[in-house]
Amino acid sequence: MFSEFSPWLFASGAAIGSLLAAFWTHVRSAYQVLASRVLMSVTLEGYQAEAMLCYLRSQMIASSWGPRAYVGWMLFVQPKRRVQVVSMEVTPSAGRIYWRGWRALWATSGGRAGMELEDGVNASSYDQRSLCLTFVRGLFDPDKLVIEATEFFNRQVHENCEAAGRHYVKHVFGSAGKMRVGGPRLSYANGPRGSHTDLRGCLQFRPLGWEFSELGSPRRLGQSATAGLSLDDETQSLVIEAERWKASEIWHRERGLPWRRGWLLHGEPGTGKTAFARAVAEDLDLPVFAFDLASLYNDELQNEWSQMLTEVPCMALLEDVDAVFHGRENIAVGDKGGLTFDCLLNCLDGVQRADGLLLVITTNHIDRVDPALGLPVGARSTRPGRVDRVVEFRPIDAVGRQQLAAKVLPEHPELWGDLVLAGQGETGAQFQDRCAQLALSIEFSDSQAVARCMMS
Repeated sequence: MFSEFSPWLFASGAAIGSLLAAFWTHVRSAYQVLASRVLMSVTLEGYQAEAMLCYLRSQMIASSWGPRAYVGWMLFVQPKRRVQVVSMEVTPSAGRIYWRGWRALWATSGGRAGMELEDGVNASSYDQRSLCLTFVRGLFDPDKLVIEATEFFNRQVHENCEAAGRHYVKHVFGSAGKMRVGGPRLSYANGPRGSHTDLRGCLQFRPLGWEFSELGSPRRLGQSATAGLSLDDETQSLVIEAERWKASEIWHRERGLPWRRGWLLHGEPGTGKTAFARAVAEDLDLPVFAFDLASLYNDELQNEWSQMLTEVPCMALLEDVDAVFHGRENIAVGDKGGLTFDCLLNCLDGVQRADGLLLVITTNHIDRVDPALGLPVGARSTRPGRVDRVVEFRPIDAVGRQQLAAKVLPEHPELWGDLVLAGQGETGAQFQDRCAQLALSIEFSDSQAVARCMMS
């Protein structure tokens, strides 16, 4: 009996299912149309999402209901004088309600999948974050909300970052030589925008236990970093040149001249090339982008170089270029690909304008540098526009040794003369270590160590 009617029962069930599916489709379409008339959805991407999150956190009241999400951010904590983890509340991907008076909106935060997040000095990169706002139509003006959020975020950047100083160091590295077995090459570029002292990547979060004014770069006290170095006349002229360059933006623009400067600093290790570049950047309050050329592919350098130019005025630091390129050959990766010399030249002096850039290249072996990069010709360079000055850093002279001894051992002027003689021919790093070891030996009353430090 059942077998005779089972085809009809099956057909009836299928028909009923189709009718229900069609009915539900119509109901859902009607709901979507109704919801679109009642609710408004606004999507924000990248920096605009960060600006809106910062605005919501500070200018609206977050609901205490719903899920919570936190991230640990490695930052310099000024009262502790240490880099440590700072706990911060972030907007969970499940979303959160924010209130302004009786008006409410729903914010849901998105981003790249967890496997695609890039590790760096902080847990992950939030550069590609997205945000969706949903609210009853008419409660908020989307354009006005976005403008208010942008203006507020820019004020926060100035008050918490630029007012305390723009100087920070970002190490830029890539994926050359780092391959996934059976998969595409890993991407290490485009990581967190700054270092442990840069707050711009986390202003949209709520720090727990600290205020933003207590995090990031220590407030500048007006000391000159270059004044603490022992500089000869030529390197002192570079300091003056950098100061004039920083102050002459309008002068260059009025004359249609590129507002950039390039230096090639060469000399044996320990002569203070990197220390000098860092001190100049501190005094001029410039962000420093230190590029690890050995680990970068062409596309990674081009992308990061373009990103750097959004932060001008700034310094691009290319250290030990001779360890990567002998002439035009990339010896760091051999036949595995990696950065090409032509790509490097195109970034240094290509079609993209680089106004506001102070370029500093260092090398221990000037003879390995290709003339297209820049070599000394008298007091000038073979390639002005890429490298304008080529300066040799030599072992510290007697005047410099005297200054350094006085700085490290101010309580013992009777030892300065013998120290200056004992350190003849040493680099700045070697002589500084000699002075420091002598000072520590005196501090701990180690007479034998004192005698060793005074020997030439």
